[in-house]
Amino acid sequence: MTATTAARSETGGSTAYRPDIEGMRALAVLLVMAYHAGLPPVGGFLGVDVFFVISGFLITGILIGELDRTGRISWGRFLARRARRLLPAAVLVLVVTAVLSWFLVPGLRRHAVGTDISWSSVYLVNWHLAEQSVNYLTSDSAPSPVQHYWSLAVEEQFYVVWPALLIGAALIARRTGRRVRRVHLGALVALIGVPSLAWSVHLTADNPERAYFVTTTRVWELALGAALAVALAGRPVPVTTRTHRVLASTLGLVGLGLIVGCAVLLPDGAWWPGAWALLPTVGTALLIAAGWLWPDGGVVGMLGWRPLVVIGGLSYSLYLWHWPVRVLGEWAIGVPGPTSGAPSPARVGLVVLSVIPAWLCHRYVERPIHHGVGGQRLDVLTKVRPVLVLGLALSLSGVLAGAALQLARSPFATSPASAAPGQPWATPDPLQPGSDRPRADVDRCQVRREVSEPVRCDFGMREGSTTVALVGDSKAMQWLPALELAAPAQDWHVVTYGKGSCTFVSAPTAQAGRPFPECDEWNDAVLAELRALEPDVIVTSANPTLWVEGGGRDAHEAAVVPAFVEQWRILREIAPLVVLGNSPDSPNDLDVCVARHPEDISACDFARDDATARNRLDQMRTAATAVPGVRFLDLSGLVCPGDICPVVIDNVTVHRPGNHITATFAERAEPLLTPVVRSALSLG
Repeated sequence: MTATTAARSETGGSTAYRPDIEGMRALAVLLVMAYHAGLPPVGGFLGVDVFFVISGFLITGILIGELDRTGRISWGRFLARRARRLLPAAVLVLVVTAVLSWFLVPGLRRHAVGTDISWSSVYLVNWHLAEQSVNYLTSDSAPSPVQHYWSLAVEEQFYVVWPALLIGAALIARRTGRRVRRVHLGALVALIGVPSLAWSVHLTADNPERAYFVTTTRVWELALGAALAVALAGRPVPVTTRTHRVLASTLGLVGLGLIVGCAVLLPDGAWWPGAWALLPTVGTALLIAAGWLWPDGGVVGMLGWRPLVVIGGLSYSLYLWHWPVRVLGEWAIGVPGPTSGAPSPARVGLVVLSVIPAWLCHRYVERPIHHGVGGQRLDVLTKVRPVLVLGLALSLSGVLAGAALQLARSPFATSPASAAPGQPWATPDPLQPGSDRPRADVDRCQVRREVSEPVRCDFGMREGSTTVALVGDSKAMQWLPALELAAPAQDWHVVTYGKGSCTFVSAPTAQAGRPFPECDEWNDAVLAELRALEPDVIVTSANPTLWVEGGGRDAHEAAVVPAFVEQWRILREIAPLVVLGNSPDSPNDLDVCVARHPEDISACDFARDDATARNRLDQMRTAATAVPGVRFLDLSGLVCPGDICPVVIDNVTVHRPGNHITATFAERAEPLLTPVVRSALSLG
């Protein structure tokens, strides 16, 4: 038995220092950093899943060790250790990010960054991001500089619940005069891990954007590591025999192969976490088990290579710093891109540059607080209550740093009355047009992705003599303000059925290349609702991004016109039909441009030809001409008069994120839309 093995056997397999686990941390953080730099592997984000299993294994090993020694677990001491270990570096990064964001992030986007920082400070940002991720109407191309804190939030939420369950098991054992047996702990792990895995598979298939962030789909990964700790903690390491070496080598090779293979070969369209996440997490568990069986040989020996151990020791600081350095660096030199994407020298360089603040943070913040200086830790950092108070103070400072970004003010007024002399004005504020939405969105009349049952909303004159049904996705709902404006004079009762990202057609729909059965079911159900409603006229529009199941771009192009033709023939049998052409596409970063050119907003105007070429307006027009009696209204000239699409027209902001029109500008369509609807009504 080697010296390393002897030392490990005294404390058990999961709580002692293991160089191979530092190597696993190095592998995990390098995968994440490479992915965020735009480099291969395509599935580098799964490094986070590796971290989850390692964390569940190590932390549970510590808890079980305390339970075995004392028969109880001090929740306060545990939380104090977590606060001392994690909070100083984490809050430092948040505060520095807040300060830099004030100078680097343009306009009122600082508000969103500040909100994310505040949520990150209290380890709840993953739920906030989950809500943002499913609301594509607020989407833009720039990620949050603290988006990566979602994984820290998942861990800390788990470590609020998991120790409490172990403490409860210890209390029950003491009252019944029994010991907490491993089988009991295994049952507890299964109690939280198995339902979480099942929910992860379900929600990932149903709502992958939300599933990626929420704690409930990730708990099983930490529980997998916890299960391994339950099995190994406190057990003496077996004497290494040839059989153990062969088994350890096999487990290590398979485990490393699962992690690296999944990261490199993950297919396009593989939603995460779901069942796919079993590959790297099981692989991590196999590597940990291999290291317990044979600490110094095989793949485990490779993971204990000194450079990897050094990187593993830096992994927490590297994880904290690399992402804000990349995002804020891109803000400094241009508009940041999405989370992943093609590598560029600037992006790779920024991620590499993040090693400098990460090393400084580890050397002068993380290590001195965690390990002390010269082996001696400050007395105040050894006591539970002062550490918890300090942790609360640090979290509060992070919240306040985020709140400070809310003080950013717009250079624009929203009315001439509120404008100072010489101050430009536009309504809504060009720096936050996303808040100006139709009531069909604000009132949650547009059902979410996972919902297949229609929701009816009523507007205008509730007892009106004419019922106008507005049906479709958000591109249809955006014109509701025009119908509402016309309703009193026309005595219109406006009824809406809306579903975001769901093209209202008679064909199998898809989203991001995957079948969208909730949309298909919603479409069928809405047709039944319309037949029962018997409206006097139907108004619809769409963003024709339908992808036929199993088809590529060519199949999509060929399917758009017949899919609309069939649906509009069905609608025409129910009532007169008005089709509104898809509005021109608009950049998502118009607010950024305006923030940088407040004195000359026209610098942010964009070409009409480009905006209309992308929205398949011609295909909608072709489909409308193929259905007798359909009234087709192209509003492109209203949105983009002449050859350009202005950001502001007559002091009204035109565009909002997601290729939509602001509710205020949509009212400008009323003089054009009302005659077309009246004409359709007269046609009958």
